[in-house]
Amino acid sequence: MAFGKNRDHKKLPNSNDILSAVSDLEIFEMYLGGIPRKAISSPLRQDTNPSFSLFHSDKHDKIFFKDFATGETGDCFLFVMKLFKLKSKIDTFNKIAFDFQLTQFELQPPSSYTSPLKSYVSKNNRKKSIKSDRIRISVRTRDWKVRDKNYWNGKYGLNKAQLEYCNVFPISHYFINGSIIKADDLAYAFVEEKDGLQTFKIYQPYNINDDKWINNNDYSTWELWTQMPDKGNILIITSSRKDAMVIKSLFPSEFISAVALQSEGVNPKEVVTDELKDRFEEIFVLYDNDYASKTNPGRIAGRKLCNQTGFLQIEIPTDECRQYDIKDPSDYVDALNGLCLKTLILNLIKKRLREEELKKII
Repeated sequence: MAFGKNRDHKKLPNSNDILSAVSDLEIFEMYLGGIPRKAISSPLRQDTNPSFSLFHSDKHDKIFFKDFATGETGDCFLFVMKLFKLKSKIDTFNKIAFDFQLTQFELQPPSSYTSPLKSYVSKNNRKKSIKSDRIRISVRTRDWKVRDKNYWNGKYGLNKAQLEYCNVFPISHYFINGSIIKADDLAYAFVEEKDGLQTFKIYQPYNINDDKWINNNDYSTWELWTQMPDKGNILIITSSRKDAMVIKSLFPSEFISAVALQSEGVNPKEVVTDELKDRFEEIFVLYDNDYASKTNPGRIAGRKLCNQTGFLQIEIPTDECRQYDIKDPSDYVDALNGLCLKTLILNLIKKRLREEELKKII
């Protein structure tokens, strides 16, 4: 009795074998019609506001989807299952294998399958944005690395403990209105909290794509307000949190503390000014010395703030700015060192206070 050749039985598809043939990103790309770089209207439900985005899960080392309106999240297989209202994982695997024509598997397309959806990443979706007074920012932190130490300690003399005290943390990703963006190798979140609302300023010092600073603080939010002592001798208002952190690292907080407004063009509310005068014996404004500019906007902004509040203006002397090509305290530490800045600030304060005393005598 003769026997014919045995039929080659192909293996039924499963998640691991499918991902060895195509990536999860390719699966999302096929059924979304492209990879959304911003939040889009959810394809899983009726959605008038962009609330659906993709992100990389470090825990699972996979691309996940998330619907920020419902909180629903999952991998590419759950997405396909929900998108086509499939009843089981087996149907989902078969669907993907059939659509990608993965002929190494036993393909069993039921009649209920439909063809892949057309693009959800439409031009309209790209242009939509969340209607809000401010953009929504969230972050994914990472561990501190040697490169972080080289940047912060090497340039500004700041260590990990000082940075974390000032609510500065390294990040691997950040989210803008739900859309995930991989951060630069050197990227940090400056965290603030006001009236129970947590806000972020993303800082990527070497970014060349106009994403060096991303900020959802409003203009009334002070940098390092919560790190001020209840009472102190001297407060210095600077142009940036980086400048304020450098100054804070040099002095005991009760002797000299430092804060920053959101920009040099912002003036504090009168009630806040009164509170600061009650908490500190002397308040100085140390804005940038934009010596290379004809108008020197830092000097003008500092003078304006002092005229309106009665604070005292100080600045890095122009000769030193020109000599070291600097304009602010953090530049000063980078060009020289923290001890030099400490000596300079003490001299500037003493000189300015003497000038005020002489005004009273004359």
